[in-house]
Order: sequence, then C-alpha cells, then structure tokens
Amino acid sequence: ARGEWRECELAGALAEALWGQGIRPLLLLVAGEERLFRHRHPLPKDRPLGRAFMAVACAYRGGLVANLTRMVALDHPEVEARYRRVLEVERVALEASRPGATLGGVLAAIQRAYGEVGFPGAWEEHHQGGVGGFRSREVLATPGHPLALEAGMALAWNPSLAGAKVEDTFLLTEEGLLNLTEDASWPTVAVGGRGRPDLLRHLHG
Repeated sequence: ARGEWRECELAGALAEALWGQGIRPLLLLVAGEERLFRHRHPLPKDRPLGRAFMAVACAYRGGLVANLTRMVALDHPEVEARYRRVLEVERVALEASRPGATLGGVLAAIQRAYGEVGFPGAWEEHHQGGVGGFRSREVLATPGHPLALEAGMALAWNPSLAGAKVEDTFLLTEEGLLNLTEDASWPTVAVGGRGRPDLLRHLHG
C-alpha cells in the first residue's frame, strides 16, 4: 500500500494478489483514517487511506475459508492505544480456546476482557468470531452457546474497538492453536507468549 492510495485501490491490489495465488476473495474490507473509527465492517470507498487504515480479507481455496485483518498506523497514537487493548482481548480469547471449552465459555471470557481494558459493552458492537472452515464463520459465538470446541476445528476470533481490530485463522489441535494465516514478513509483537501481528508503521515506496 501507499499512503496516498484510496481505499478501493488497496482492495483492488488485495484482490489481484489473492487471485494470483489461486485464492478467491469472498470479502475484502478497507477503511482509511477518516472512516476507521466509524465502521467495523467497512466496504471500500473512494476515500484516502491516510495515516491509519485497516484491511480485512476472507478468502477461499481448496474448499476452505481463511480470515485475517491487518492494520497500518503511521504515527497515530489513538490507533496504537486501541490496538493494544484489542490484542489483550484477543489474548484472552486464544487462551480460552481449548478442546472441551464451549463457544459460550470463550465469549464469556471475551466479555470480561473488554471490561478489563475499559470497554465493557464493546463485545456487542460487532460479532466476536467463532468457528470457521467451510465458511468465513460456520458458527458465531453467542452468549451461552453450547458448542464444544474440538481438535480439528478452525477458529477465527474478531475482537475490535472503534479504530482497531485483530484477526487470524487458527487450527485447534490437542497441543494448542496453529496460526494458519501467519505472515513471516509482517511485524509481530509478543502477547501472552504468542507472536501476534503488530501495527505496520512504515510503508515502502
């Protein structure tokens, strides 16, 4: 991406990159600086990216769907602060995602985590994710949902605040979570002993 791009240009570049790998984009979302704090599910518009922006991809290959979100912040302290809080909520979700746990149980942990980072009602502002695989989400986490997590399930949590979101797709195994959408070239930050995507703070070109 380049800072002077429009949201629709980034979405187009993402679509080209995905198709070039034989991956079919099902949903591409982009929000630039001026819309980032207003929309959790931002369809790309002809608006500038600016100093902070987010891209979301849900894409299909070989019968399965993966989901990820990545963010850029070029000297934007408010996005930085929100993103740190979102990573903390996600840490709780990932730690609670174990074989035998229920979707409702993980969501309860997520609800508590939002309260601990100072946004107790934020879990209701956008879905928090759940079990994926054959669709972007096959089952969304809702309060009290009884579905028990099992090894072999794909999980994609979706914690967000206005201005920040984090998302990857994980395979649940007996030994823990395997990140299926990890990108070795993207900057990472350690959260709870796990490497998570950091904000990208420098653009090339």
